[in-house]
Amino acid sequence: MHNLKEIMLCSKINFKKWIITPRMYAILAIIIIFGYYTFSDIPKIAAYLEVNATPWVFPFFMTHPTMFIIFGSLTTMLYCNAPFEDGHMPFLVIRIGRYDWIIGQVLYIYLSSFVYTSCFFLISILMLLPRIEFTTDWGQLLYAISKSPSEIMEQTGAALNFMPYEELLDILTPIQATILSFTMFWLVTAFIGVLICCFNILIGEMVGIIAAGIFTGIAYFSAFLGTISLGKWIYYLSPISWSSISYLDWHGTGSIPSPTYAIICLLIAIALLSIVSVVVFCKRDLEIYKGEF
Repeated sequence: MHNLKEIMLCSKINFKKWIITPRMYAILAIIIIFGYYTFSDIPKIAAYLEVNATPWVFPFFMTHPTMFIIFGSLTTMLYCNAPFEDGHMPFLVIRIGRYDWIIGQVLYIYLSSFVYTSCFFLISILMLLPRIEFTTDWGQLLYAISKSPSEIMEQTGAALNFMPYEELLDILTPIQATILSFTMFWLVTAFIGVLICCFNILIGEMVGIIAAGIFTGIAYFSAFLGTISLGKWIYYLSPISWSSISYLDWHGTGSIPSPTYAIICLLIAIALLSIVSVVVFCKRDLEIYKGEF
């Protein structure tokens, strides 16, 4: 049985490197910028309507198709150098072995994708301050925006860069929508991470970035020309689109992926890509990298 403590050590070391990696500060800054871009006008609308905002806006973070480009590019930036081979890697491999080291890297992708998703979630809440009220229902604000977004923008002068769909407000409770949205965002992030890791190991450095870029492009294409020229079935080939519950089928029509389909496909893809990454890495020659983590 492989040493769980040593596997966790590899993941822990990767997290510690965030402190000295400028790329991580840039990623955090971009998350804050686009959180502000998406939700900063909600307090203004809340003040105009004389109500408070509820903290359940995260499920609608990715409703605008432009966010697919931002999300895909930013996540690719986070995992661009997976499996994170640097000057420290040979010493760790000698100490704990290839198998435990690569499993530690894959585990790091799972854990860091959770932290990454949590950052988006927390930023979506912070942007509602000071007009925020913690309740277990959607609140008047989101219903008002969903019913007449154009009228609210005209009356308040605010910009709405997200859209709470009234249909989803009626189908799901805030807790259900938030948990499902968090899960989908997390799984899609982990999928991009292991995709980059697998292709970088299997074929070569930078190939994983290209693969992630292709999926990001498909997501953006699907939201516009894709559905017009090819039909909605293209969403079945666009896992990044599944990061938003607004692009899932809630009525069982089969025209676009259902939440169950999306979750199962992502879990299978993540598992397969992780297994391939581990098997191929353990069989290839060890290379020494001196670049930045």
